[in-house]
Amino acid sequence: MARKKENRVIQAPSPPEAAAGQDDLEVLHPNRSATIAGRSVTVREYGFIEGMRLRPLLQPFLDDLHVMMLGDALPGLDQITMSLGAHIDAVSEAVAIAADVELEWLTELSQDDGMHLLMLWWGANGPFYVRSVRNRIATDRAVEQLRAGRTSTPSSSPPATETPNASAS
Repeated sequence: MARKKENRVIQAPSPPEAAAGQDDLEVLHPNRSATIAGRSVTVREYGFIEGMRLRPLLQPFLDDLHVMMLGDALPGLDQITMSLGAHIDAVSEAVAIAADVELEWLTELSQDDGMHLLMLWWGANGPFYVRSVRNRIATDRAVEQLRAGRTSTPSSSPPATETPNASAS
């Protein structure tokens, strides 16, 4: 008896499945490109060694970010921007490195162009800093728990004894 041959059709994934991996490249290489002050600029995420070299420079900013994030919530953009401004010398150097531009060029940018470049930098490198701070918070909490140790159970009270009444004599 002959069997009917089935035609198997490979269907394209449905839109939600197809969209699931769309940001994979973004996660792996979150570079940001734009034209700023007439110059084509690509802001890249730091590599491991480069990021480690910049860590001491940016540690005061990371300490501020740590304080802002102690409540488990990511601070608002205004708070982050204020902190970036408080550490503008270190941040300017970090932005210039990530964008492969001269530090002097940054100082000549208009307010709008400067903020645009800063947001490109934060988009490419901010997630690394946020993860670093979250890891620090998690580590601090784990150390606190270890230092606290287990709660000991109170020792049992001594057996009740009667004391002779001194006035009973």
